[in-house]
Amino acid sequence: MIYTDYNLQPLLTFNTPCIARKVIEIQSEKDLDLLTDQMLNDRIVILSGGSNILFEKSVFEGTVLLIRNQGVRVIKEDSQSVVIQAQAGQRWRDFVVDCCNKGWWGVENLSAIYGNVGAVCVQNIGAYGCEVKDTVLDCTTYNPRTKHWRTYTNSECDFDYRYSIFKYPKELEIIWSVRFLLSKQPRINLTYKALYDEVARQNINITTPLQVSQLVTHIRDSKLPNPQEFGNCGSFFKNPVISPQEFVKLKTCIGEENIPAFKTDKGIKLSAAWLIERDGWKGKRVGNVGMHSAQALVMVNYGGASSEEPVDLSNKIIASIKSHFGITLQREVHII
Repeated sequence: MIYTDYNLQPLLTFNTPCIARKVIEIQSEKDLDLLTDQMLNDRIVILSGGSNILFEKSVFEGTVLLIRNQGVRVIKEDSQSVVIQAQAGQRWRDFVVDCCNKGWWGVENLSAIYGNVGAVCVQNIGAYGCEVKDTVLDCTTYNPRTKHWRTYTNSECDFDYRYSIFKYPKELEIIWSVRFLLSKQPRINLTYKALYDEVARQNINITTPLQVSQLVTHIRDSKLPNPQEFGNCGSFFKNPVISPQEFVKLKTCIGEENIPAFKTDKGIKLSAAWLIERDGWKGKRVGNVGMHSAQALVMVNYGGASSEEPVDLSNKIIASIKSHFGITLQREVHII
């Protein structure tokens, strides 16, 4: 189905206004034939769940591809594991719950995250000690310009912190389906402190992935604003990674030793939320947007925000953090 002057606002979890000059809704492989060479001359944006994307202007002078293919099926299984294929347009939250209800381990720590299956691979979503790359076998894509199908293995996706090769692609490729390898045997991951503490507090004996999923959902709901109440894209900024030498300078600059941080193979990862709060932005409102009072990493739309306001506020915060701490924050949200 092809639409003109299409209102994208209901599809964007930040709930800012944007009209797309052309929208093509794709539900099946047959719909891919709608993508003519003339259409592909436009600026193209692929939109899935709309949970991690902002249009910085109220009109998008291009074409938006809405990926709406659905379906989940078992490819193979044995007593130890199961390989399942999910279409890119499948709602991620529903996919996770379905896997947990079937007793399949691997994605339960990624419960209650907005977006669709294809998009979570683009972003390599991560939460509560887990990343989606930990369970992805491969991604199948379609290039409408070359009419070429390709399957990328996990290593070829080049997954990294909030990154894959699909995030800033050189070619126009639509993620069409993703295969996951899940375990039928318990693989309990309580490495994330908040999750471990909640299990200990409730004195729960974890035996099913559904228990973990429900705990994660409870913790997320208690900390993060519901997009139905306050438009948001979840975490707005990435946690910055700096060198050990830069970390020493930061502690000297701030005059504090106990800065939330942990070592990674690429350096010292800091808490962006801590930096934002320390710089006075937590709970601060500018116009119709602001950083949430309970979670400094989440920017919210208090109602009526323009397309420009969240981008403008993020620029102010980036400049402020750079000025006061010498650290450059990067947005996790994709700005179009």
